[in-house]
Amino acid sequence: MSAESRLHPVGRVLFGAGIVLVILRGIELFTRMPGLPAFWYANQSIWVAIGLGLTAAGWQVLWGQAGAQTTQWHPSVPGKRFRTTTLYVGEGCHLCDEAVKVLAEYHKWIPTPDEIDIHSNPDLNKRFCTCVPVVMFDGKIRFRGRVDETLLRRLIEGTPPIHDLASAKF
Repeated sequence: MSAESRLHPVGRVLFGAGIVLVILRGIELFTRMPGLPAFWYANQSIWVAIGLGLTAAGWQVLWGQAGAQTTQWHPSVPGKRFRTTTLYVGEGCHLCDEAVKVLAEYHKWIPTPDEIDIHSNPDLNKRFCTCVPVVMFDGKIRFRGRVDETLLRRLIEGTPPIHDLASAKF
C-alpha cells in the first residue's frame, strides 16, 4: 500500500471534520441550536479556526499533492528507454489529458511523446476511435484507453536503456 493511499482516509477525516465544525458553527450562529456542550459556547471563535484548519489540512492531504506530484520511483538502471514515444489522442478526451501527465512524470526514462490527434487522419480515427489514448513505444502499442503506472514502471524496468539496446537480445 502506497503512502498516498494510506493518507487518503486521513485526509477525508480531516476535511470532513473541518467542514462539519464550520457548518455547525454557522447553523448555531443563525439558529441558536440548543444542546451543545458548554465548552462550545465558551470558545466559539476557536471552533471556527479549528474547523478551517482541519479543512485546509484535509484539502492538502487529498488534493494539494496532486498538482505537485512527481514520481519518486526510479528504475534500477538509469537511462532513457525507447527511441520514440507516440501518443494518439482524441479531442476533449480526459483520459488523454491524464496520459499526457503520467507520461510527463516519467520523462527521465522515456522520450517526450509525439502527440497525434486521431481526428486529423481518417485511418487513425477508424483504427483508434474507441480506445484513445493509445501509447506506442518504438512502434509497438503498449497502452490503450488508460496508462497504468504500475505497468509503465514494469515496462521501463524491463527494458534496457538505449545505450544497452544494441547488445540486448530480444
